[in-house]
Formats: sequence, C-alpha cells, structure tokens
Amino acid sequence: MTPTNQPLDEHHYTDEEMHNEDVAYEHSDVSFRTLLASGGAILALVAFSAALMYGLFVIFEKQAEARDPQPSPVALQSGEAPQGPELLRDEPTNLRKFRQEEASKLEGGGWMNQGGGIAYVPIDVAKKLVVQHGLPVRQGAGEDDKEGTHAPAYGEASGGRTIPVKSGAPAGSTEHPAAPAPQPPAQEIKK
Repeated sequence: MTPTNQPLDEHHYTDEEMHNEDVAYEHSDVSFRTLLASGGAILALVAFSAALMYGLFVIFEKQAEARDPQPSPVALQSGEAPQGPELLRDEPTNLRKFRQEEASKLEGGGWMNQGGGIAYVPIDVAKKLVVQHGLPVRQGAGEDDKEGTHAPAYGEASGGRTIPVKSGAPAGSTEHPAAPAPQPPAQEIKK
C-alpha cells in the first residue's frame, strides 16, 4: 500500500490519556467567592451613591422652597391659589391677529385723545402731510447761529453740546476759515 492509501488508525483515547496537567487551569486563579464579593461591593457602592444623591436632592428641594417668595396675605385670605401667567397656546393665530391689529392702525384713522385733539391717520396720508407741512417745532425754541454752518469743529466729538466756531468765519457763513499760512523751513546754520 502506498502512504496515501493507508487505512486510518482508529484509535480511541481514554480520559486518562487525554488529560494533560500542563494544559489545565489552576483552581486558585478563579475564586467564585471573590467574584461574588466584588459584585456585591460594586452593588453596595452604587446603592450608597444613589441614596446619597437622593438625600442631596431632598436637601436642595427644601432650600429652594425656603427661598420661594411667600404669597401675599390678600391672596391667602381669598382662599384662591395664586395663578401664574397665561401661556400662549396658539402662536401662529396670535401673530396673525397682532399683525391685523397693527395693519388696521397703520391703514385706519381715529381719535387717540379727542379732548387733546390728537388723532391718527393712515400712514400714507401722514407721510403726505409731513411732506406738505413739515415736522412740528417746539414753541420758543430759538435758532442756533452755530447750527448748520460749514465751519470745522475745533475740539473733540461733542456729546450733544455746541462747539463754538473760531474766529475766521462769521457764524452762518458757508466758507471755511482760512488755514494758517505755512511757515518756511528754518535754515540750518553750518559752522
């Protein structure tokens, strides 16, 4: 027979023959008691942390209640609990209603104060009236001679105060004051 056609050796090994001391695990490496103790310690730590957090939240809740504003005695006498603000429930409808009210004010007319003679007119009419008549001016407000001139401001930016115009251009003139004449360069003296 050739080596490829040899019958297979059908040898069955016994358990004693299959057992190898070098391949087995050491029973001292894994301790079931140590695994249970570690798992129990982790569970105890988690339970302690949860109880600690629950206690902290109870303390924080009591502190928050102590800082809450007390209801007024009038509200307590009426027997009704104070109610918070009414929250907006339908924002698109509310916005549409607001825009309609604003548009009716801009496009409509009516009295704001009939006794004082104050009325409102449509915005297009109001623009035409401003163009025709100008804006109202306070009574008794005199004209400032220094306003509207083209004189340069001498000084830093004003916070609403009038900066006086230096001499050289009369108030109300549109010409700029004459600039000072340039000085010729000084001659160097050579020794």
